[in-house]
Amino acid sequence: MLRTGMRLRTGRCIPTAILAILILCCPAGSALATKYAGSFMENGGGARALGMGGAFTAVADDPSATFWNPAGLATRADRQILAMHSERFGDLIDRDFVAYTQPVGWSLFGGDQAGIGVTVIRLGIDDIPFTDHLTDLLDTDGDGVVSDPELQNLLQYQDEIRFKSDQELALLLSYGERLGAWRVGGSLKFIRQSVGEFSSLGIGADVALLRPGLWRRLDFGVKLQDLTTTYLSWSTGRNEYITPAVVPGLAWRQPLPSWNMDLTLAGSMETRFENRGDADQYSSGAMSANAHLGMEVGFSGKVFLRTGFDSGWDAGDLTAGAGFRFDPLTVDYAYAGDSLDIDEVTHRISVTWAF
Repeated sequence: MLRTGMRLRTGRCIPTAILAILILCCPAGSALATKYAGSFMENGGGARALGMGGAFTAVADDPSATFWNPAGLATRADRQILAMHSERFGDLIDRDFVAYTQPVGWSLFGGDQAGIGVTVIRLGIDDIPFTDHLTDLLDTDGDGVVSDPELQNLLQYQDEIRFKSDQELALLLSYGERLGAWRVGGSLKFIRQSVGEFSSLGIGADVALLRPGLWRRLDFGVKLQDLTTTYLSWSTGRNEYITPAVVPGLAWRQPLPSWNMDLTLAGSMETRFENRGDADQYSSGAMSANAHLGMEVGFSGKVFLRTGFDSGWDAGDLTAGAGFRFDPLTVDYAYAGDSLDIDEVTHRISVTWAF
């Protein structure tokens, strides 16, 4: 918080150019990083992806691809809406994720298939007490500092405490296109945050690649998050910067026809350059990374079981989930362990409607 038209044969050049940008841009932005700026977006959305430990970069085959890898929109066959709601610490923190995707009959780079998506991410914290306006009343000795004994008098003015809200919103406009064997995509992000009378505005962009069948049944994906560095300008005059992050991933899809089952194994590595140190799973200098591993087993394309590890290998980093498909609806549930060791687990439910 306060804190044009290329022909299909150019498809090979586009992935190469984007990968070059990955190498050149990421380290350069590290000096401008503001730790955890825009962190309300980091967990993405969709209970399916979260049940797989967030290892969804190379999977990206449902509407939550708008966040995890917009290149996955290239081959969408129908229109879909995904909606997810979650609460933490009772109902203190509310988080919503809604994504709409659909195929389109045009393309920007001369590819043979394309899709678009619109996503809204919201995090809200209500009833935050603001007491700055009571400083003169509490500072009984007039030294300009409210000491602990003076703070005890706050109960006398409890009716004058002002309660405000923290609202954090992101709008993603996403596009994906198939260029031969590759899929390319990107998202334009608009961000607004507000805490009481203070607010910020920001804009940024993600770029992504997806290559199904890179080797046999192995799929490859990579997302360059906040490609141009996302700038957040606060009404207080302070600016924050979200520097680029690289998220490569792999996924192996194995059909098991003898049992009428499908197995998906996935992994990704979220790599940042903002000196997070021990707050992330691995760190060296300004660079840090979190590993994500996940597995999904599907039964007859109707029932799904999932598990994974999200940014660690302890019991608190374990994730799990299940899904049930009743065309045209799919209902997914995800569980995330007590990674903060505060006796607080997370439950998420998302519903997807295809039409």
